[in-house]
Amino acid sequence: MVRFIRFIVDGNGLEALGILLLVLLVRWVFSLIIAPKTPDSDTLLGGNAPPPPALTPELAETSSSPVPMLLGIGILVVVVGSILIINFDSGGRLHVIASGKAPGREFDLRVDTNPVEPVLLVGQHHAYPISSGPHEVHLFDPGIGISRFFRVDIQEGDAFMLSVHSDTCAVQIDMSPLTYGRPTRRQRSGIDVRTLPVVARFTDTKSPLRIPEDAALSFNELPEKLPQGGTASILLPLPCAQAQDDRSSWAAVRTIFPGLDDAARRVGYTDEDPTRDEVSTMDNAQLLELHERQGAALARETPP
Repeated sequence: MVRFIRFIVDGNGLEALGILLLVLLVRWVFSLIIAPKTPDSDTLLGGNAPPPPALTPELAETSSSPVPMLLGIGILVVVVGSILIINFDSGGRLHVIASGKAPGREFDLRVDTNPVEPVLLVGQHHAYPISSGPHEVHLFDPGIGISRFFRVDIQEGDAFMLSVHSDTCAVQIDMSPLTYGRPTRRQRSGIDVRTLPVVARFTDTKSPLRIPEDAALSFNELPEKLPQGGTASILLPLPCAQAQDDRSSWAAVRTIFPGLDDAARRVGYTDEDPTRDEVSTMDNAQLLELHERQGAALARETPP
């Protein structure tokens, strides 16, 4: 009994309730199947008991009806199924981008010394399943011959990206204007201005990076259509020395990924476009001047 109470105190109240209901239901079902027969008083006194009255068809049908038994079994199935659903935990995933220097060779990824096989391979993007809870992760990239160690605490649905090199950071680029034609703009005081599509930079390579909800890890994984009212972005690896600010990061990813540079030219990005942080420090006069300058540039580039 003490162990059962301790089991509840440790946060297993639902499991304890399920066990209690299960025991009660099993006892109830058995009581329906094996009902004890109570002798009458004449039999106990040694007399001859009168023959029992003949059961009418309705009474006979009622006494042998399987409805109570089926009802008990049904409730039992529901309770057990609910307990299984409540306790089901699919864990999370670890994501890694290959270096590209060893084509056809996969990573050696171990979780708590146990090797793990990828469940997703899209180009250089590898995804590995991992159960909930704290883990030690060992990652070896055969392309560059480097081993890395991480500590991660996984909860259900978590998605983390591991950096294969301590000098490789990540930059999140808004793909809404580049792939889907939706302008990246910041509005203040009713003034629209275009900003560089750098959403965030991640420079801590010692810890796993929690992947933003709308971020893909390769161009092939971007959705065909932009979700209604949503956004789409991509996480791109970048040398940490080039990820010190938004402007240098944007210039670097355009150089490393030529397709991204082509898209930027197509939608009219220029070197004069401000970053999001720069826009946040502008007053209304500066915003208006920028708005007019961008509008004039767009008019010049748009054929009549």
